[in-house]
Amino acid sequence: MNDTFVATDLERALAELSEALATRERALIEFVKARIWLLTDGETETDPKSLRSARMAMVSDGPNLDQPMLAIFTSEERAVRFQRAHENSLPNVVAVEAPFAILCVREGAGIIINPNQSPGFRIGPEAAQMLRDQMIRLQSRGPDPNASVA
Repeated sequence: MNDTFVATDLERALAELSEALATRERALIEFVKARIWLLTDGETETDPKSLRSARMAMVSDGPNLDQPMLAIFTSEERAVRFQRAHENSLPNVVAVEAPFAILCVREGAGIIINPNQSPGFRIGPEAAQMLRDQMIRLQSRGPDPNASVA
């Protein structure tokens, strides 16, 4: 599979990114709705409590080596490809819903979707913190009592 192969709605949105605000909004919306993959230390289950205590793969923000960025992948294959290219990478690939990963972004960190791969996306620390704060607000509200159940 070459780097530009796209298979998910998130990957399609990332592949269509441009300077237009609409394409960036679509990418963020697809990101928040997506199932994503993380690299973690030790054996972890997808239970939020065990994952919150896990160490997750962080990368630098390109040439800014001092800026931590949470590494997120749009597929298990992309996560494994990153592991193979970086022998000191964390050993476990874990699938989670993107809102969970957003809640795990530590203060001052950003997010890189598909680091060193295309299509990819950078969410700077300020935007990542805003997303995290929004997820916390949504989580504290609980389920919408007006939402329909299918």
